[in-house]
Amino acid sequence: MNFITRLIKHELVGGSFFMFAGSTLAAFLAFLLNLFLARSLSYIDYGIFASLLSIVTLASIPAGSINTVLVRFATDHHSKGEIDHLKSFYKKASIFILSLSALILLLFIIFSPLITGFLRLNNILYAVAAGFCVMIGYAQILNTGFLQGLTRFKFLAFVSVVSGIVKIIFGVLLVLLGFGAFSGLGAIFFMGLAAFLIDLIPLKFLFSKKENSDININVKEIIKYALPTIISVLFMTSFASADIILVKHFFNPQQAAFYAGLSLVGRVIFYFTGPIPAVMFPLIIKRYNRNESFNRLFYLALLMVFIPSIAITGFYFLFPKLVVELFLGGRGYLGIAGYVGLFGLNLTIFSLINVFVNFFLSLNKTKIAPLMVLGSLAQIILIYTFHSNFYQVIGISFAVTSTILVILVGYYLKLFVRPLKA
Repeated sequence: MNFITRLIKHELVGGSFFMFAGSTLAAFLAFLLNLFLARSLSYIDYGIFASLLSIVTLASIPAGSINTVLVRFATDHHSKGEIDHLKSFYKKASIFILSLSALILLLFIIFSPLITGFLRLNNILYAVAAGFCVMIGYAQILNTGFLQGLTRFKFLAFVSVVSGIVKIIFGVLLVLLGFGAFSGLGAIFFMGLAAFLIDLIPLKFLFSKKENSDININVKEIIKYALPTIISVLFMTSFASADIILVKHFFNPQQAAFYAGLSLVGRVIFYFTGPIPAVMFPLIIKRYNRNESFNRLFYLALLMVFIPSIAITGFYFLFPKLVVELFLGGRGYLGIAGYVGLFGLNLTIFSLINVFVNFFLSLNKTKIAPLMVLGSLAQIILIYTFHSNFYQVIGISFAVTSTILVILVGYYLKLFVRPLKA
């Protein structure tokens, strides 16, 4: 009982619980919307939305990388009580991120013919709408990153739920109004806008005029950390997006829609485990700054990710048809039932990689960047070369992610586990 009590009160468990609860409710709402879209839209429209969602996800990967940088330095200043540094950092970060958001939208507009051509779409407005989703996603990370750095996990969970409600309301409304594949994109945009505005509430102290104008932010230090971090997260996250885009390119529209449904089912694992490394990241930084032990925190995070991931994957292997009927409503999607277990196993490996990458980056161990680049490029090149069926695509992804995980485990052992002396 003492162990259970201490476990419940543990900052990783407590923070992960609130983030998990918030993200689970938000994910549940997202799945309801995805189910509604999968059942309400035609196969073609749903395939279009899924491919555009992959483009949005892929284009938003650097946003997650920038978020990691924001959390890293926001946590650093806050844990040391450097409030003036925190305010100055927020001001400079907001100028950079909002300018970047506007630039990204402009690039989507310029390259919309190229994007729609690659995805075999007949309307360049699809690419423009995707650009708006990416733009608001980048703007949103400004506030989310600082709140995560301040360990405001309860509030972040609250915002996840509220923005999830906004997403499903607008998604259903746009479908009923006949916007087709645009419905899901519109829902994503309004969800991001709502989150951005609500996140400003607990950050209002950063806008106070009591700021020391002599505060100097070490930009070189930020860039030195940011570049390999952005590269690491960028290429790591592409593991879960590049396959969908390549399937959309090489397979016919109906098969692409089926693979998109398969990806939707597999991502349940990541929805369950994603909050854990996000909570672990600032906690590791705080412990490192205070010269406290952090390895047990890392082990706990790995365990909290591994157990639900392997349990869900086991369920996928045992009851694949039930899973497909539950999430996708059966129909033609039953043809992907044989792939569900293997896809879940791949997402389990990816979820563990996510924990390792966040752990290393929290300790400024940015030498993992080349590994992420090589792994991502290997996946893309191999799928581009071998893509005769879904088994090949999923098998390639599984082989690449497994290799990456083994190397990361070896790197951890080299850094933190001393060999026994003879």
